[in-house]
Formats: sequence, structure tokens, C-alpha cells
Amino acid sequence: MQTQTKKKSMLKTTVKIIRLRGFLGFYDGFTAAALRQLTCTSLRFSLYENGKHLEILQNSNSILDKVYVASFAGIVGALVGLPMDVINVRMQNDMKYAENLRRNYKSFMDALIRIPKEEGWMTLYSGGIAAVLKAAIGNSAQLAVYDQVKSELHHRFMLEDDVHLHFKSSLITSIIESIISQPFDVLKTLMMNAPPTQFPTVFHAIKYMMRFGYLGLYRGLVPTIARKAPATISLFIIYEQLRLNLGYIPLDSK
Repeated sequence: MQTQTKKKSMLKTTVKIIRLRGFLGFYDGFTAAALRQLTCTSLRFSLYENGKHLEILQNSNSILDKVYVASFAGIVGALVGLPMDVINVRMQNDMKYAENLRRNYKSFMDALIRIPKEEGWMTLYSGGIAAVLKAAIGNSAQLAVYDQVKSELHHRFMLEDDVHLHFKSSLITSIIESIISQPFDVLKTLMMNAPPTQFPTVFHAIKYMMRFGYLGLYRGLVPTIARKAPATISLFIIYEQLRLNLGYIPLDSK
């Protein structure tokens, strides 16, 4: 939906994917996405968790301090995960092109070899500025906001540090994160999927992003929320269970 030249609804886009690729079409780029999660997501979580427990921040409950740490963690994670992100975006979008224009990457490794050979190794970092911005803002909107929302719900509404608190906090976080980071996600996707000369600068990509008007900034927001809500809830509930059962950190110490 983010890269469409003609505006189609979520339902029409779903039908088109099934028609072109069947239900397996929804898993195009899965290996690249999984590798990105294993590296990028693990790294940004680790950096954030270690960063917020630094001595200078240990007694701080300031949202700004959490945002600074989360932004730094997001930027580092994005830089590590950029090649996998580019491959993921390209493999997902390949089906929409005419057969003679498709890249037809056979696998993640095939794409990793062919992209530098055919377009230069810098192509693996296309959309890097947008990706770094998205990661900094998205990571802040996910990790820092989750911590703050959980803390506020715990203290204001006297909720116990249990699954109910984690579920509510992560659901609220997923909606906030989707709304805040979506424009940067659209920009990143456009730049990563584009041929080398389509967008000479970020400003050309921003202009193209507005082809559907100001709503172009939020193209694909509904499926983003539909994806992020269960993913974020699962992520934080599993994380919190690991925290509580394998190394308890009291909520009041955060």
C-alpha cells in the first residue's frame, strides 16, 4: 500500500496479493525480516535496557531520558539491520511489477549477492536516512513510551505488575508508535524499493510520498496497526515474563 501508484484499499490490496502469489505472498521477504528481528531488534532492546540502568539515569523517571536512550539504541539497530530491511522491502514489493521488471530474488542470500553486483553495495543502504529517523523515533515510541505508559498505569491506577498491566501498556504503545512512526516508515519503504535514480534526494521521495495528498504520510496505517498491535503485545508480554521469572527487576526501580 505504501508504494502503490494507484490508490487501492486494504481489502483490494489483500485480494491482489492472493491472486498474484496466493497466501504465501504474505510471507515474501520472511527470511530477511526474521534475520532483521534477530539482529536489529535484539540489539536495540539490549542497548536500551542497559542504557536506562546507567548510574546517571538510574533514579530518573523522565520520559526525555528514556527517549534519548531509546533513540540511540534505535539508530544503532537500524544501521546494523539496513541491508536486511532493504532486501525485505524489495522482496515484498516484487510481485506488483510486470514479470519482465521483477527482480526475482530467489532467497535472502541471492538478494544479498545480486544487489551489490548489479547496483553497487551502497544500494544495501538506500533509504538509510529515512530508516535511521524511523528507527530513532519508532524505538522511542515503542520502548520509552511503553516504559512510561506502564509506569503511569501502575502508579495512577494501582495496577499490579502482571500480564494485565503488560497487555494494556503494550496495546496503547502499539497505537502510539504506529501513528508517530508511520510517515517515516512510508518514506523508508519508498526509498528502499526505488531504482537507483528515482529519488536523487530525500526531498524527492517526500514529494512523491505526498502523491495522494497529506494522507500519503499515513498510507498503510491500518495494516500497520493490525500488524504492530499483536506483535508488540506478544513482544512485551514475553519480555516481561522473562524479566519476572529469570531476573526480577521491581517496577518501582525503573
